[in-house]
Amino acid sequence: MSMPRTSLAAALLVIGLAAAPLLAQDPPSVQQLFESGSFGAVAERAAEGRSGNPEEIYLAAFALQRSDNLGGAVAEMGRLREQDNEAWKAIGESGQALLENRNDEAVNAARRATELAGDNPFAHYQLGLAATAVNDFNTATQALSRSVELKPDFAYAHYYAGRAFQRQRNLGQASEHYQMFLKLAPESPDKAAVQAIMRTLRGRS
Repeated sequence: MSMPRTSLAAALLVIGLAAAPLLAQDPPSVQQLFESGSFGAVAERAAEGRSGNPEEIYLAAFALQRSDNLGGAVAEMGRLREQDNEAWKAIGESGQALLENRNDEAVNAARRATELAGDNPFAHYQLGLAATAVNDFNTATQALSRSVELKPDFAYAHYYAGRAFQRQRNLGQASEHYQMFLKLAPESPDKAAVQAIMRTLRGRS
């Protein structure tokens, strides 16, 4: 038996309304792609416009590093050094130095970035990474804590904060940051490693 036209129209309307939110969803951000391990997609998105959003260029550099494309990562940090913003230039300088194992230079450039733009979470994040590379975990925990304060949804700032606090044997703070990382980046390729760390931390508590 065929459905009356009025009923069919009503059914189509319901289906259309149900599908509308799916159609209206924005594509994932570069940060979301990075945190899910879609490193190729991050690099592609950042390259779509060669002028580039500095945050996207920065994340693309790390995506290329995670894809074992060190030359590409260094080149992306070089693009940051071409930005008009002095803080982002310093972040790019620090990023290049860190990728090339010039760790003291990386710390100095990142520190300069935080002085130029104290409200830029990526400047503090970069300082945290650079400080970790020279085993200055006091500076690293302070910088990464400031990064997550400014941008609490940045999963990898929590990840590296957890690592830095763990190296300081502050297991409570480490655990809190690892938990936030797992909550914010449930599809991350680092999820299993962090879960293993969490089991170890629980065993020590």
